[in-house]
Amino acid sequence: MSLKTNYKDDKFAGKRIYKMDTLEGGLVTLEDQTQYQEEGDIFSAADINATNTAVNSNTAGLSQAEKMIAGLQDKIVVNLPVSGWSGTAPFTQTISLLGIKNTDNPIPGMLYPDNLTEDMKAQIDKSSNMITEIETLDGSLKVTCRFKRPTADLILSLKGVSL
Repeated sequence: MSLKTNYKDDKFAGKRIYKMDTLEGGLVTLEDQTQYQEEGDIFSAADINATNTAVNSNTAGLSQAEKMIAGLQDKIVVNLPVSGWSGTAPFTQTISLLGIKNTDNPIPGMLYPDNLTEDMKAQIDKSSNMITEIETLDGSLKVTCRFKRPTADLILSLKGVSL
């Protein structure tokens, strides 16, 4: 639906001028006598109904977007200690997360410990870049590093999953 977007205002000099005629019973009528350079458009009930319909349909989409944003604000923190990786490549850790489903698609991110130093950050960044896959399973999360074992404890943040 395309709404009208080229409404025009009346153009005239000075003030509007009206002729008043008196009718029986004390009633009056007004007749516009203004000299218009250009007559503008009327904004009618049909126009406002079309506008409100468009706003309402967009509001429904906004409500869905708000729900998605709220879901992304919830985050789950998962600790991946160096000692938790399997012994040979591919290196994996499977963490129990009650309520997570294999159909969930969380957005992963890295968190840093409060006592972070520049050297720790470099080691965490290097280790987090070793992650090649994050897989959601029913009730758990599997993290895989296909080539190298991480050398730093990692803190993974998962957004978009409510447990």
